[in-house]
Amino acid sequence: MALPWIYSLGRSEAIGFLLAMCYHCGMKLFIFDMGEVILLDIRTIRQISDYIGADFESVRDDYLMYDMALMDGYMSPEDYYRHLEDKYQVEIDEDLFSIFFHPKANSWMLSQVDALRERGHRCVIGSNTFKPHWDIISALPDRIFDHFDALYASHIMHMSKPEPSFWRIICSQEGFAYADTIFIDDLQRNIDAAASLGIRTLHYAGDGRNERAEAFFGEYL
Repeated sequence: MALPWIYSLGRSEAIGFLLAMCYHCGMKLFIFDMGEVILLDIRTIRQISDYIGADFESVRDDYLMYDMALMDGYMSPEDYYRHLEDKYQVEIDEDLFSIFFHPKANSWMLSQVDALRERGHRCVIGSNTFKPHWDIISALPDRIFDHFDALYASHIMHMSKPEPSFWRIICSQEGFAYADTIFIDDLQRNIDAAASLGIRTLHYAGDGRNERAEAFFGEYL
């Protein structure tokens, strides 16, 4: 099995990784995106544009210029609000990313996570996110995080999808080869980036239970 990226690891880290591969023999690592996969109704930009009285497409396009800096944890929401104030000549005195964020659990997908873990597979979150949303998700009554073995958030990792190192870090930490890793996400660019590493992928866009996704997970259950 080709693992060229293992040469970037230190000696002890590489040995630990190879030992973990032996331990995990037969198991798979499932990396689940959060938005539109585990959680639904996550969008906030339209509500923010309405709040500041600006054109939605203008606010959306502007946000996309700062999205990665926010997700990587290098720009705070407060700094982004100050930018909006300057650009649109408005005053913002609320945490907009929080007050407009009302996610709902995708119960069918969570049932698949639970079933995979019961079969001995390891399931983790790998999400582009930032602190306001992460804090709200952690407090949801559905106890979303309890369904997973580990949590990888971009604002804590200072690394976001589709940067290949996002998956390298998770696979190294978990001790799984790319060939034994499965990634589920709603964005095609992230799916393509993971697939280029040899990770098996499922493009899933928050559409509840469907035959394609059910058949995909059924291969491991």
